[in-house]
Amino acid sequence: MYSNVVKGVATLRALLLFGLLIMTQASANETQGLQATEAVFTALPEQCVTLRQGRACFATVELQWQSASKYNFCLYQEGKKKQLGCWQDNNHIQIKVEFESNKSVKYQLRTLTDDKVLAETQVEVSWQHKNTSRKRRWRLF
Repeated sequence: MYSNVVKGVATLRALLLFGLLIMTQASANETQGLQATEAVFTALPEQCVTLRQGRACFATVELQWQSASKYNFCLYQEGKKKQLGCWQDNNHIQIKVEFESNKSVKYQLRTLTDDKVLAETQVEVSWQHKNTSRKRRWRLF
């Protein structure tokens, strides 16, 4: 009988610890969700379309960012690891950049002090026709 009580207490303890772990994880996810929804970072257009696969796509992309809090941050184009500009004590930007790439490119807003990513958006590159290795030869006769 004593061993059944010990087993019951051990099982109860394990269940309580598991429940506490799940509650802690849910609370952390809610906090991350609030931080993620605090800032809105968009790229328009979100997609650039080229005629053939592998060819570069050209577009003027408008990047907009708005947040409830003010930050010191820089805008980066991740594909080229290129800094596009920096702003201090700001919670809203609107900038136009020339896009030229044959693959999707991410844009990131990072803090000036610790290079932490505040927000991220992406411009997808797609194509209308797949690139074929078959050559087309035209003959008149």
